[in-house]
Amino acid sequence: MKTILLTNDDGYDSSGFYPLLEELDKEFNVETLVPDTERSWVAKSISRFNKLSYKEIKLNDRLIYALNGTPADCAQIGIHDVCKKLPDLVVSGINLGVNIGHGFILSSGTVGAAMEASINGIRAISSSLRLPLKNLEDKKELFKPHTYEVFRNAAKITAKIVKTFENIPFPKGIDLITINIPYEADLNSKIEITKPFRNHYGKLFHKEGNEFVHKNPKFDNIKTVPGTDLHALMNGNISVTPLNLELASKETMDAFEKLFFENWN
Repeated sequence: MKTILLTNDDGYDSSGFYPLLEELDKEFNVETLVPDTERSWVAKSISRFNKLSYKEIKLNDRLIYALNGTPADCAQIGIHDVCKKLPDLVVSGINLGVNIGHGFILSSGTVGAAMEASINGIRAISSSLRLPLKNLEDKKELFKPHTYEVFRNAAKITAKIVKTFENIPFPKGIDLITINIPYEADLNSKIEITKPFRNHYGKLFHKEGNEFVHKNPKFDNIKTVPGTDLHALMNGNISVTPLNLELASKETMDAFEKLFFENWN
């Protein structure tokens, strides 16, 4: 049986964590290491100066481990210290809210944990669920029966995609996969293979008195581009986006080299 390390950025008490753990437990040997509290928007940050430790928590009769660190810390320590052997896959999620477009992908702790796994040579998949704004603003909405079924469906979708890659490697050049799931999706929903849309979300911090407070950006009146993660979600489809960590393509390198030396004096 393959071993999976399961983590997230919303913490062990997140509505998206336990349904996914239950689904993965049916098919895999699942080890866990998740943040002990929500650590969203921290990307792939690593705790350089803080001393970290994890504790055992009983969650619905299932023992899990929670770390006082970032999602990437969880991936790093989970891979090398919690798992008895290197895991076959790292799964991160289910995130409360989407991680689409360059801005959110590069800011996401959920995706950041998957990136950390990939840097350590482990295949990784992150999963995020699109939620209505009221669910994000009022966390009580996340614990209503209908919402639990939504997360259950998202967990089944995620587990099936993970199962697809149980015994096959990612294609060359693919380091990780990020999944974004519409709110009402189920196993019969259409899947699109997408690329991230290029978003510029502008102002993130708003002044309140003498302090600046983070607020999620709103994407109003955005023109969606077919083939992107945003376009898939806006059409009610599941978005599966393969990513690589090569931060410059040959085409951009060649173009930059030509431009640079043409103007170098």
